[in-house]
Amino acid sequence: MLQFYQKRTLRGWLHSPLALALLGIIIIFLCSVVYQRYTIEQAMVTRRMEAEAHLKLLETRKAELEKKVEYLSNDRGIEAEMRRNFDVARPGEQVVIILDEEKKAEIEPIKKTEDDKPWYKFW
Repeated sequence: MLQFYQKRTLRGWLHSPLALALLGIIIIFLCSVVYQRYTIEQAMVTRRMEAEAHLKLLETRKAELEKKVEYLSNDRGIEAEMRRNFDVARPGEQVVIILDEEKKAEIEPIKKTEDDKPWYKFW
């Protein structure tokens, strides 16, 4: 009989308004913590996607720079860049600069139409 009364008092305590209120507060607290973690996780997902996109951009830039370093690592690449940027020549060579001719556009006067006449000319 003692076990029956013990179970009854345990059930009575668990179903008391104080215990239910305490469990409700604990559940609300846990729900708020879970929601906060969910929002943090979503923010981390977007930050990770941005970081991966930035990483891809940096990898392409690295590949371009490696190509340029490889191009400039030999004498031919250095000479080509110097000729292109500084207009230099080796001894015995001459530098030729070609300029495009300026095209002069002929200006034609605007032809007057019937609409351009003043309103009093119709007499």
